[in-house]
Amino acid sequence: MDFVTRIFREANPLDLEVAQLAHSRVFLQRWKDSRAHNASFRKWSARLERDLHVAARLDVSGEGYELGDADAFEIFDKFVIHRLCRGFEAHHGADKLLAPIQDRRQSFWYPAHEHGYQAIAQAVELRELLARAELSMDSIDAGLERYRASWWKIDRAYRRFSYHARQYGQVNVMEKLIEWVGKIYVNNFLTPLGDRWSDQVRRMSSWTCGALPRQRTFFEEHVRPFLNKGQKVFVIVSDALRYEAAADFAERMKSENRFTTELGAMFGCLPSYTQLGMASLLPGSTWEIDPVSCQVTLDGRSCTGTEARNEILKRALDGKGTAIQAEQFLEMNTKVEGRTLMRDHEVIYIFHNVIDKTGDSSTTEAKTTEAVEQAFDELVQIVKKVANVNGNNMLLTADHGFLFQQEPLDKGDSTALPEAAEWTNRNRRFAIGRGITESGATKVFDASQLDLVGDWSCAFPVSLGRFPLQGSGKRYVHGGFSLQEVVIPVVHINKSRSDDTGRVSVEIIRMPAKLTTGQIALSIYQEKPVTPKLLPRALKIGVYASDGQAISEVKAITFDSKDEEARKREMSVALVLSKAADAHNNTTVEIRLDETLPGTNQTVTYRSYPIKLQKPFATDFDEF
Repeated sequence: MDFVTRIFREANPLDLEVAQLAHSRVFLQRWKDSRAHNASFRKWSARLERDLHVAARLDVSGEGYELGDADAFEIFDKFVIHRLCRGFEAHHGADKLLAPIQDRRQSFWYPAHEHGYQAIAQAVELRELLARAELSMDSIDAGLERYRASWWKIDRAYRRFSYHARQYGQVNVMEKLIEWVGKIYVNNFLTPLGDRWSDQVRRMSSWTCGALPRQRTFFEEHVRPFLNKGQKVFVIVSDALRYEAAADFAERMKSENRFTTELGAMFGCLPSYTQLGMASLLPGSTWEIDPVSCQVTLDGRSCTGTEARNEILKRALDGKGTAIQAEQFLEMNTKVEGRTLMRDHEVIYIFHNVIDKTGDSSTTEAKTTEAVEQAFDELVQIVKKVANVNGNNMLLTADHGFLFQQEPLDKGDSTALPEAAEWTNRNRRFAIGRGITESGATKVFDASQLDLVGDWSCAFPVSLGRFPLQGSGKRYVHGGFSLQEVVIPVVHINKSRSDDTGRVSVEIIRMPAKLTTGQIALSIYQEKPVTPKLLPRALKIGVYASDGQAISEVKAITFDSKDEEARKREMSVALVLSKAADAHNNTTVEIRLDETLPGTNQTVTYRSYPIKLQKPFATDFDEF
């Protein structure tokens, strides 16, 4: 007990009565890094954190206290997150908030608090994006172009924040941050954007635009060119994969070896709901909605369900088109069933439903952000399985997008239905009927103005409005004409034959000519910023004797900076020598950068630098 108490007291920067010895620091580092023994480190750390009253000492240390890289106790990371939340509330700048997050990535406890750190980082991102955003437009086309250029990133930052904050689950420490993000997103982005976009939609006499192709041209614009070149194509339709989520997925997919992505967009149909959105992605010429059931027919044929869509594809492509559910595709044997599917068809539609299935229910809509992350995981599986059955060409798209806010809505977001001769079908974001009188809170299009067959009209609440509907959810909605609902993504995904990813190069650029003290300071430089195809590099850095024995602490560092400014990609690292170094005095040792080969447990040397260890005899007395 004396031994372990001393070890942890030495590692506590708040304890000024005990100095940390070099070999003690090295021992603690190896204890944390040991797969066989880090469980016992966790146990002793928790016990000593309590016995040494570390939390109480942090309380009196003050908000400005700097912990450096100290990570002997989990409370240190909790303290940093607490301080960052308070710093955000005090309007600290982005650099001041993001730098500690980057530094703490090397902490032993970072994985346990990663969601907390990432939630703060996304809140900073949201704040910075909103500060630069100019939410004005003078036409429908201008609104569409500006949303695609930058506004979608605000939706992404909000979704990511909500996801990480929910996963972290520490409401007390993040309560004010969560409240601020929820209010700023709705009041400073969703509402003004919705209002200004609605002003443009009110002027429309028909649902058309010049900036984007219509969703109904999807087959001719995106699928037909592959057929004309004699190439096969897989179409992955993910229900409610809105534009910002598809853009996020496309960026992630670029980092996968041999995959390239290109993001495009279409102008979604109205009403923006599943039946019509799915039908709009199929080959045909005339779309019709039943105003009572909202079921859709394409050239007189039902589009409801996978089997009906399968029949439409077969007829349009002389038996060479088919449709299948994602679950069924993922369960296929790749070498037999999967390749038979590929061999027998030119166009394969894969229908995937995670986001809408979760969001479109009042009991599960709060889990929408988790559903998006689950969708990403499943879409990666689908894309890789398509590649494994030799499918090189893929299109990822959606039927519609959605509006979402994590916090409950205000009563003011409820929009009364306008006067009508009759209502035949009502949803939160659209209502179909006849003889509808347009009000200041609604926009009405008749069927022909939406390029649909029928003698009915459709009313849409403007901005963020929702029509009253008993029992349905309010936080996640679609069916209306907001940018988030009608900018439909099209991601072209291609698998190449050759490797196209690599990892950033790292070099030690400053080190002493000789090792003459018990500590060595290094400056390590990441040569280029991380990109989707130039990935981070994780290294372990230490000093080693000629027989391979580590004679210093060994630190794990990930080089993942995306900063274009070279000096910000330089990292300072200090290594403390252990007592084992004494046996190798006056010999040549090496500073080694090791890495684990991806997908293996095998460690190889990435770079090594010889250096003479020549400690004067007087240094033997440093610890007395």
